[in-house]
Amino acid sequence: MKKKAFITAIAAIVLLFSFNIQLIAGNINIKGSVISSGKGIGNVMITDGKNVVSTDEKGNYKMITTTESDFIYYSLPKGYNSPVMDGVPVFYSTLQKDKKEQIVNFEIYKSAVSQQKHAFILWADPQVAEKSEFELLEKVKQDVQSTIAKLQPKMPVHAISAGDLVFDKLPYFQDYKNVLKGLNIPFYQVIGNHDMDYNERSNELSDKSYSLSFGPSHYSFNVGNIHYVVLKDVFYYGFTYRYIGYIDEAQLLWLEKDLEFVKPGSTVVLTVHIPTTYGETKEPLNYNYSMSNQVMNKKALFNILKPYNTHILAGHSHTQWNTVLTPNILEHVHAAACAAWWQGEICTDGSPKGYTVYLVDNDNLSWYFKGVSLDKSEQFRVYNTGTDSEIPDYFIANVYNYDPQWKVSWYEDGVYRGEMQQYWGKDPLAAITYKPGENKKYSWLSIGETNHLFKAKPEKAESEITVVVKDRFGNVYKKEIQNIK
Repeated sequence: MKKKAFITAIAAIVLLFSFNIQLIAGNINIKGSVISSGKGIGNVMITDGKNVVSTDEKGNYKMITTTESDFIYYSLPKGYNSPVMDGVPVFYSTLQKDKKEQIVNFEIYKSAVSQQKHAFILWADPQVAEKSEFELLEKVKQDVQSTIAKLQPKMPVHAISAGDLVFDKLPYFQDYKNVLKGLNIPFYQVIGNHDMDYNERSNELSDKSYSLSFGPSHYSFNVGNIHYVVLKDVFYYGFTYRYIGYIDEAQLLWLEKDLEFVKPGSTVVLTVHIPTTYGETKEPLNYNYSMSNQVMNKKALFNILKPYNTHILAGHSHTQWNTVLTPNILEHVHAAACAAWWQGEICTDGSPKGYTVYLVDNDNLSWYFKGVSLDKSEQFRVYNTGTDSEIPDYFIANVYNYDPQWKVSWYEDGVYRGEMQQYWGKDPLAAITYKPGENKKYSWLSIGETNHLFKAKPEKAESEITVVVKDRFGNVYKKEIQNIK
């Protein structure tokens, strides 16, 4: 027994010694406060991206971090705003890794209006590859500005980009921010696979350039009763231009700690770049394609999100679709702001170049797709009978933002004919616009099948066709065509 006790004591001393050495060599003691108008704000989550603490009733906090961390930052509490620089919220402070004792204070600002009702705009994949394309992005921005102008008299507005801000041109980050600052709203960013440093040796270093411009690549914030989370789900494995959809353990652990501050049953909006689930194919994905187009360890993420009503927002695919993943998780994948890499006005599934507008009332979300230079009512396109030679006897409707709670019906000469048949296929306009091998800039540009297509066979050779689309919120959209076989 004495020998066992001696060994236990020695082990404890070694462990304590090791801890003290680590404290001396790599740890940084942080203290500070979060204030607004000179008053400390309590219960604000403070993090280094791994550990999480909370401010006390006077707004003060203490944290031990390490030199492995790059930032100290907060999760913006509801009812407040962060400072904004070049359109980007500044909610973080860069660590000085040569100082073992640091004071990091933050100032936030009380929102001038209630956030219970608010709106946010989600665009994905602006993906600028050359300077001239910023002029095209400016046109998208102008459309967004017009939408903001209609929303702001009624409620506060912010925006989120779901990644691929640029197309491997990381020095363009400042040009991209110059576009954002003209919107005069907080515009949160997500890192995409084209925003990463692929000359670094590991995933941990791949967001170096992104972080210099936008801060940490995973974080959270609150607006009204919604808890917003951003994660990095592009994992670079250190070999040329290769990545997989994967959320590393450090982020999963952080997310668990972050959500301890969120009441179960609350609404969480989680934005990533790569969709957790690739739903735009009727065929099973091959292994290589699957690895880079959906999150490989998504089950772990879903398990963490189980207590919450969650909307997952993503980009990456340059197509629009929605997937009910679990009874409490709905994933929205967004058409690209650049359409098909700025080579046309539509995405590869036929959806227009555009963005999605989300309206929040308390903890409930509604949304609609907004095509650039198109009216809000433009939610689908209709093709005449015979447009697609593979189904020559059918006319077609492409319903961009369809989900299972939508209804697509049709009338012939005013007579109700029922619901149109959903099917997998290629949008006829996209098939012409992006015919494989014929794009003058990107020879690889082509399209795949989508399942937000609908078809019906008219009974008459010549008739007036009316397509009626009703979305999950009860909004009704109509289009008429003169059918000629």
